[in-house]
Amino acid sequence: YPYGLVGWQGVVPARTEKMASRLVDIVSSKLLSLHEAFSHIEPTRLAQLVQPAVLDAIRRDAPNGEWWAWMLRPLLPWALKRVVVDLQASIEDCLDLREVVLSAFIADREVLVELFQKVGHTELDFLVKSGVYFGFLLGVLQMWAWMVMPKAWTLPVAGAAVGFATNWIAIKLLFDPAEPQVFSTPLGAVTLQGLFEKRQPEVSQ
Repeated sequence: YPYGLVGWQGVVPARTEKMASRLVDIVSSKLLSLHEAFSHIEPTRLAQLVQPAVLDAIRRDAPNGEWWAWMLRPLLPWALKRVVVDLQASIEDCLDLREVVLSAFIADREVLVELFQKVGHTELDFLVKSGVYFGFLLGVLQMWAWMVMPKAWTLPVAGAAVGFATNWIAIKLLFDPAEPQVFSTPLGAVTLQGLFEKRQPEVSQ
């Protein structure tokens, strides 16, 4: 596990439960509630979609299934529509979204890893490349610090500072500012926005 004494596991799969729980909280509390999502379902259309599967289940599992399927066929559209309407009204009592999502992610941790890699592939690539560029520039300062003060602690301290500064700058460029900020310059207007925020339409899709 990450930072453990024995063995190793990627940070994302090792923290699947915490990350998935946070993901559900954000989506359900700030973006779309479970009730709101199910309210957009058209009961008649959903009843039409599930009717063949219900009839097949009746034929397969019920005693004299073919007879019951024939008898119930005229009533199924109305009955299934009523089921959908009642489900929409009480979906939060019938379905625990958190438990469903957590169970799915924990059962297959690779799904969450794939989600992170697919959604953040541009940002992950930027972090790798920015480490090279910022690391080189800050490394020059580290070299200068060693030349000015060649002490035993200079390189470790400067190395820690370079690592921290490189990651801090890269993360700030990814997420800040959240909203586009327009600045006037002698060369014209310049718009600044975090790299991830610029890709919100793509990420949302």
